[in-house]
Amino acid sequence: MFTFTVDRQSPVPYYYQIEEWIRGLIVSGQLKPGDKLPAEVKLGEQLGVSRLTVRRALQNLMNDGLLVRRRAKGTFVAPTRRQIPFVRDSLRSMTEEAADEGRTIGARVLAQELMPAVGEMMRALQLSWNDQIVLVHRVRLSEDVPVAIEACYYHYSRFPELLTMDLTDRSLYEILEKEYDARPQEAVDSFVAGIATTEEARLLDIDKGAPVMHYTRVAMDRSGKPMEFSRSVFRAEDYRFVIRVRRPNSEEE
Repeated sequence: MFTFTVDRQSPVPYYYQIEEWIRGLIVSGQLKPGDKLPAEVKLGEQLGVSRLTVRRALQNLMNDGLLVRRRAKGTFVAPTRRQIPFVRDSLRSMTEEAADEGRTIGARVLAQELMPAVGEMMRALQLSWNDQIVLVHRVRLSEDVPVAIEACYYHYSRFPELLTMDLTDRSLYEILEKEYDARPQEAVDSFVAGIATTEEARLLDIDKGAPVMHYTRVAMDRSGKPMEFSRSVFRAEDYRFVIRVRRPNSEEE
């Protein structure tokens, strides 16, 4: 598959020729999501160009979201990005969204802690300084690959079992509905772009400084009372945000 000859008579830069060649392999399906590319040195030797030339070509493809570099593992064809519409028809958990796509989502618990209500979480859940909050801190995995870190906060007096319950590979929304008859009915979600910290990079298996998406949710129950405040960090390489817009017709203007 990796047979390509750089046209040394062409005015097109070598790195761009290599970039377009690999892009074509990906678009045509000859290279599939998860396929590993040869190391930069090896690929440079095969093509008769410098490692820097290869690196520039690969970096451009990474910038376009077609390749990803895994720490200490190499360069791979990026997974197909999951679309997240900004206009959404229903409120669903990550587990439910994955099921609709034919995937399963697991969860590895990092911590379940009792903590005082302070700052943003106190305001979001409409609590007082004397209230206690349960923090559920987990890494979400798809096919054993980490895709997000989530920290979910709940009022302890309302959901006390969340402090001790085994939450490995379980849907929190399913637990809330079955155990407490409390399911989020409405939510306000916000997204902010960022770069991975050292700890985030370690948990998500990406390079420090890699692009990530910070996602915050305040979810309300049937009565309109806040029941969940959560912060999540997603690997930006896995997602594409889609905005659906419509121009009003003359009767609506």
